[in-house]
Amino acid sequence: MRRYWLLLSFLSAVLFSSPALAGQLTYWKFYPNRNQLVFSTDEGVQPKAQLIFNPTRLVINLPGTTLGGPTVYEEFGGTIRRMRVAQFDDQTTRLVIELAPGYIIDPDQVIFKGSSPRQWSVQLPIPEQEQIELPPPISQQPSRPSPPVTEPPKPPSIPENPPVDTSTGEFEYFLVTDNGLFVRLEGKKPQKIKAQRSRDGRKMDFYLEGISFPADLADKTLPVNCYGVTTIEFFQSPTSPPVGRLTLNVTEDSPDWRAVSKSGGLVLLPEGGLDRVSDGSCPTSSTTGQLDRIPLPEKVTIESIELANGGTQLSISADSKITYTDDWNEQRRVFEINIANAKLAKRLKGHQLTNDIPFVRVKQEGYNVLIEVEPTDFVQIGHLYQLKNHLLALSLQPKEPTSFPPSPTTTSPTKSSVTIYVPQPERTQSPSTTPNSRILVVIDPGHGGKDPGAIGIGGVREKDIVLPISLHLQEFLSQNGIEVRMTRGSDFFVSLEGRSVRANKADADLFVSIHANAISLQRPDVNGLETYYFESGRSLADTIHRNVLRRISTIRDRRVRRARFYVLRKTRMPSVLVEVGFVTGNEDVYRLQDSSYRQRMAEAIGEGILEYIARAGL
Repeated sequence: MRRYWLLLSFLSAVLFSSPALAGQLTYWKFYPNRNQLVFSTDEGVQPKAQLIFNPTRLVINLPGTTLGGPTVYEEFGGTIRRMRVAQFDDQTTRLVIELAPGYIIDPDQVIFKGSSPRQWSVQLPIPEQEQIELPPPISQQPSRPSPPVTEPPKPPSIPENPPVDTSTGEFEYFLVTDNGLFVRLEGKKPQKIKAQRSRDGRKMDFYLEGISFPADLADKTLPVNCYGVTTIEFFQSPTSPPVGRLTLNVTEDSPDWRAVSKSGGLVLLPEGGLDRVSDGSCPTSSTTGQLDRIPLPEKVTIESIELANGGTQLSISADSKITYTDDWNEQRRVFEINIANAKLAKRLKGHQLTNDIPFVRVKQEGYNVLIEVEPTDFVQIGHLYQLKNHLLALSLQPKEPTSFPPSPTTTSPTKSSVTIYVPQPERTQSPSTTPNSRILVVIDPGHGGKDPGAIGIGGVREKDIVLPISLHLQEFLSQNGIEVRMTRGSDFFVSLEGRSVRANKADADLFVSIHANAISLQRPDVNGLETYYFESGRSLADTIHRNVLRRISTIRDRRVRRARFYVLRKTRMPSVLVEVGFVTGNEDVYRLQDSSYRQRMAEAIGEGILEYIARAGL
């Protein structure tokens, strides 16, 4: 068994070589799309890492650190198979990242960085398929005599301009066209597309998540000899979900290429247009019988990029469906959102990015729109969600999640003093003095960060269910003219006191906490909706409960109940806690994992809130 010990960076060793005190792992998260692990502890720690093969896994030990809970497993699929966090011994927490079978990483390219003795990031290189030593060619092995060959073997060289038969075989799926290259995918669309150019500039790789190539293409190399591309290669990973890799072998002076998903396949285009690669040597449709031109989808227009939800969310809205990729650019230390086949509106709605959002940059790069989000002393990057076809939401996380913004003032933020919070207009107690003021609702996604909440059937975690519902609810209410603030907009921990303090300081009109219920795993028969109140929230609870039952007829009714939950007792406005179903229930758990069901649940809760507001005359 091969083993490699990884060396921490010189900077980390110098800064954090002091003995670590006993502490606890407070937060960890692996981002498969970035191949990056981040974790933090409540005391300083010096990680120790080891790469082990068969199966390939990166083992990170945190000496003098405890987990404070049971072993946690998280499945990913793709080239990174799973992650495990466990208590290795009494004084060591262990994090294990396991690769899919057949994949390896270069240990010299694993980078550890510590922004402080308590906060660390681990950047993994892109896993590669392990090279398997093949047997010698058949001609070098003893074998039975081969039957006589009636046709001479094909020469190994690739013809300069090969004829193309478009009726059958691989060329039915791959075409050189008058405006680029086209790969037919039998009507499938990649869930995500990631483009990467090799260091020597001779390869352009496209990783197509969720794509299985047709049998005629898988593991094939086809000649192109056009547009500066010599060959195109197709590789299929044995992962679940599948990932197809498409490689263009290009000349050093070739521009970068981009992939545009369209109905039926993938269009590959050089950046800057064909003028940069055409030299008159490419075959045309009149000589090869290939398609004249692959029609491209209409460009999407980015209409607004703005901070929302009290500064804990970056909202990106367009006039039609957004196709995007996202990645962490380690060299530039920015989070990149690349929206394909897009352009910026002439008058971009939302905040002036140069003043109110200094850590966000927007660029028009050829046919794409690139949005860069840079972490600051106050901002950490959370998850990117596609709430609707035309709407993206990037959650932003404060470095100190239990602290909240100061009371609103009339002082505007400056470039030299950046926070993730946007000052809100002063609110007054008397509606009559501000007849046009908006209703403010605080949405509280339960648990988060180190607190996963209830663990249900199949390891489903409550925090992963309630956050998407809360984000959908925030969007629904905002679209209906309601001002919304979230106690958390991404996966971080907020104390119960912090949640109620946030609502009270904001002088909210309503407080709605979203949770998922649980009971013993031995009782999968227990399913249904429960809504709780303490004192002034009874009417709000009844209205929300009734609307959910009306919109979702399949959910069981477990009644409205009174309870002394902390967030209900300590908030000064009408407050409710909605248990959207049981993660331990054999009916609820599968519905709650369905994104369309979660959106219906959010809209049903939202309609209940709107009905209550109308009836109460707020």
